[in-house]
Formats: sequence, C-alpha cells, structure tokens
Amino acid sequence: MTWEFISDVLSLIFISFGALQVFFASVGIARFGNTLARIHAVTKPQTVGLVLVIIGVIFRLTGSDSFGPGQRGDIGMLFLLLLFALMTNPVTAQRLGRVSRREALYGGDDQIAVNENPAKY
Repeated sequence: MTWEFISDVLSLIFISFGALQVFFASVGIARFGNTLARIHAVTKPQTVGLVLVIIGVIFRLTGSDSFGPGQRGDIGMLFLLLLFALMTNPVTAQRLGRVSRREALYGGDDQIAVNENPAKY
C-alpha cells in the first residue's frame, strides 16, 4: 500500500460522490416544481459536489509521482476556486430568490407555507 494507491482510491471516492451530487442537483432542477425548490437544488448539492471534486483532485495531485512546486501552485489555485465558489453560491441563491419573489415566480398560494409560530430562542 503506497501513498500513490491510497490517493488514487481517495480521489476516486471523492470525485465519484461529487459527480453524484452534481447529477442530483441537475435532476432536482428538472423534477422540482417551484422556484424555491429549484434554487435549493441548484445551490446546495452543486456546492457540495464541487467541494468533493476539488478535494478529490487535490488527493490526486498530491499522490502523483511528479508532485513538485508546480503542482503546489495548482493546489493553491484549487483552494482559491473553492473559496470563490463558497463565497458566491449563497449570494447567487439569495439574488435568485429575491428576483423570483419580486417577479411573483414562487407559484400558487397552495405551494407556499408560512410559519406563524417561529421558535423562540
């Protein structure tokens, strides 16, 4: 059991689960009926899938025989990509929700639930 083999297995696991999360996000967009559910399907599993794929790629890079200073720079770029995605995806979801509320794209009144008794903390 070498580090190359372990990193290949870990990268396969992370990339596979990340790809499944992105696939589930695309299925959610097609299956959900209202805008709020679709926004949830776009942002949550897609972000988790991206994080898992990037972690898998980092494992693959570190397990390579030719891992050197150039690949360390690649890992830094992957961390920046991850940071940028984690900062922009919630903002995008909030903006989509606000625009859909202003344009009355939520759906009918029967699809919206109102919580009249919020929990008191």
